[in-house]
Amino acid sequence: MEQQRPARISRAELTRMLLSLSEVDDVLELVARTVCETTGFVRSMIMDLDGPSGRVRGRAGHGVPTGSVAGAGGMVDNFPVFGVLARSGETLITRLDEMAALMPARCMELFQVRGPVVAQPMRSDRLGLLGIVFCDGGNAPEFGPSAADIQTLREMSEVAALAFQHALLLHRSVVLQSLRERSRIAADLHDGVTQQLYAACLDVDELRSSAGLAPDDALVLDRLALRLDTASQQLRSALAQIVGGEVPDTMRGDGSTGRVIDRVRALVDDLCGSGGPTADIEIKGDGPEPDPARADVMVRAVREGLANVAKHASATQVEVQIRRGSSWWTVEVSDDGVGSAGEVRRAITAGGSAFGLRSLDENVARLGGRLWISDAPRLLGVRLGVAVPVATDG
Repeated sequence: MEQQRPARISRAELTRMLLSLSEVDDVLELVARTVCETTGFVRSMIMDLDGPSGRVRGRAGHGVPTGSVAGAGGMVDNFPVFGVLARSGETLITRLDEMAALMPARCMELFQVRGPVVAQPMRSDRLGLLGIVFCDGGNAPEFGPSAADIQTLREMSEVAALAFQHALLLHRSVVLQSLRERSRIAADLHDGVTQQLYAACLDVDELRSSAGLAPDDALVLDRLALRLDTASQQLRSALAQIVGGEVPDTMRGDGSTGRVIDRVRALVDDLCGSGGPTADIEIKGDGPEPDPARADVMVRAVREGLANVAKHASATQVEVQIRRGSSWWTVEVSDDGVGSAGEVRRAITAGGSAFGLRSLDENVARLGGRLWISDAPRLLGVRLGVAVPVATDG
């Protein structure tokens, strides 16, 4: 007995469903699935075009492996089909040999195309060609789409383009509002904090020029002047990144480049040289150096841990342990101070004064790692730990 095709969804219902979605990926996934559920097409795949970069990306599919969709894409010059549909704006029905001239061979192999392919443009009067919906009969070379199937695909693509445009413009509006808010915050910081740092630099310079300054005091003031200058430069760099829409966590945590171990040793030496607690470094393993972003967050974790020890813990001893694995690196900063791991965790969750640790936690999570606060088993104070993968997957 022939399997009954699902009832065709009305244009009004599809429009309502698509316009209720605010994420582009959700819109495209719904279209890819609905096309196959309401027509004779067995497979569908949607590719979009990012106009400014000229990059084509596989965004959604139905009846094809998720990895195949994610693996499709490249520069638009390698996809002549986009140029053809941008000019014609009409549904394109192609034989296997014709499609081979319009798509990279890698895509043809990836999806194991065996028969005719229908390529339907998603166009917006405001934004132009947004993407293409590709449909076929799977591994049935004899498959031929009906007129009703083509009409349904056209109607769905028109609605999808409207929803696609809506989601894109909504996203751009959110980004614009975020940039405006970033600019306002950056302006407030520039007019407040940077000016205070500048005034502090002038005060330190005045003290350094005082007559009869003791040698030890001169060394302390020199070190203070260097730190104020470094802080001012880092703040200005962070403000520029904020205004530009970037997350200001890629700035070198210690103002330098090089191996993680060398940068950590410099931070520890600086702490001990400032009259702080004694510190030991323990290094285990010999895995490959993390990529730059993860190396920075490892160094930042040590800097954050040492800064909290110096400011809050009243510690006399600090231990930094680094474990270098082939896939993950771990760093832990332990102290013998009076701090409480529970109180630190609550401060991070409550959003109080633990801004540095909260920001570090967010950055670590964004890079696929994790952060923890626990009791230090040997020194009996607080232990800050961070683990990150050596590099991004794929």
